[in-house]
Amino acid sequence: MTPDAWWRRRSRCAHALMAGSFSHGMGAMERVEPRLATALRDVLAHPGSLVRAVAAYLVGIEMGMTEQAARAVGCGIEYLHTASLVFDDLPAMDDARTRRGAACAHVIHGESVAMLAALALINRGYALLWQGIRNASPANRGMAGEWVDARLGIHGVIGGQSYDLSGWRSGQSAAEVSEVAARKTADLLRLTLVLPAIIGRGTPREITLLDRLAVFRGLAYQAADDIKDVIGSGLESGKTSGRDEELGRPNIVAAEGLPAAMHRLRRLNDAAERVKAALPGDPERWGMLELLKVPVPCYAALHEPAAV
Repeated sequence: MTPDAWWRRRSRCAHALMAGSFSHGMGAMERVEPRLATALRDVLAHPGSLVRAVAAYLVGIEMGMTEQAARAVGCGIEYLHTASLVFDDLPAMDDARTRRGAACAHVIHGESVAMLAALALINRGYALLWQGIRNASPANRGMAGEWVDARLGIHGVIGGQSYDLSGWRSGQSAAEVSEVAARKTADLLRLTLVLPAIIGRGTPREITLLDRLAVFRGLAYQAADDIKDVIGSGLESGKTSGRDEELGRPNIVAAEGLPAAMHRLRRLNDAAERVKAALPGDPERWGMLELLKVPVPCYAALHEPAAV
């Protein structure tokens, strides 16, 4: 079996494992208020790609975490990510109608129940992260806690979302849009790759390079998402498209145009590949990082000017 085939098989197994954790990680809900339980079951029935959960789990195993701890961290990160999407889709924010190919939680269950479901996911997500962190060394526990706070708090995902809502109808610059993306999107990938390395036996060099790789991948992911929002469709993306321009949200295409945005996406992908190649040891040990590669939207090429 080739290394690529081995990693594909390993990733499929990890995905199946994390899908089970995602579906059942909230525990029994027989005694939960019925509307909240129904909303949670609906949200958990649409897990998305689970790429963050699978990547965190596999990095954790590589870094020497126990299987149970790595699974808890992966599921916790995915719950926190899913909660952020429920909030992001609310009428007060992006007022989206679809997510992950299905109607948004607030569309089916109402805003109040959707918010409570998101809060339940956040609460459970932090509890799961702690299950992974608590057996680390005292020094690593402290570092891990600080990393979680920095990536998710007012200077991370929450702060990035606040900037996202600031009103960007005109005068966007690529630097400003990238700064929002670094907080709103890249910080969650930084949590995904770096937290397992902090908890486990990651070396300072590995932690630094994984962090840098996550930043490049996060910026690339947001650039691709911005491109899809402008020229894609809800069917292709699995969520409501065209909302950035309508609501005045930062978008790299609005800031610098489609050709420059496409060029930026490719440069970010190239930079991430160079960082990945610099990671210590046999490149085969980092095969799980292939999961985070950001494909260039295939239909975007149709909108680019022909080469001369």
